[in-house]
Amino acid sequence: MMIRIAAFFALLLVACSGESCTDPVITPSAYTTSDAVISSESVFIVELSLACANGAQSVTLYADVNGRQFPVTRGQDVGKYQVSWSLPHKQASSGTYPVKFFDEESYSALRKAQRNNEDVNAIQPLFSVNIDHRGAWNGPWVSTEVVAALLGILVYYMAFSAKSTIQA
Repeated sequence: MMIRIAAFFALLLVACSGESCTDPVITPSAYTTSDAVISSESVFIVELSLACANGAQSVTLYADVNGRQFPVTRGQDVGKYQVSWSLPHKQASSGTYPVKFFDEESYSALRKAQRNNEDVNAIQPLFSVNIDHRGAWNGPWVSTEVVAALLGILVYYMAFSAKSTIQA
């Protein structure tokens, strides 16, 4: 009876673990916030298609961006994945953001290295994607209301000066 229980748990462990991907081929696309006037934070979204040489389809992925880890969601289509995160506009400077993707095995090694204060750069990601962020536009330096008010004052002054000249 004990052998059956042990065999059942071993089978359950194998069934619950995620697949491993060998020789990944990716097709990434990215979106970053470009207008800070209508949003409170800069948003980064990375979508990618993943094909593995060994045919793995349900690969569990995690993303690492500047030392912060995020779970990667699997899309409804086979091989489609997405990860997103946000930063305040002041912290989201323009430039290139490297996004490292890890499978379960390399992610657990990354977490272990972080817990033990070891070098996390020694852990090789499954693959990496560079995201270019151009920064977020904060709007014009002078708002249109101020420009309209100044033009109104200028028109009033010119009209009042012309009226004074005509009456004199």
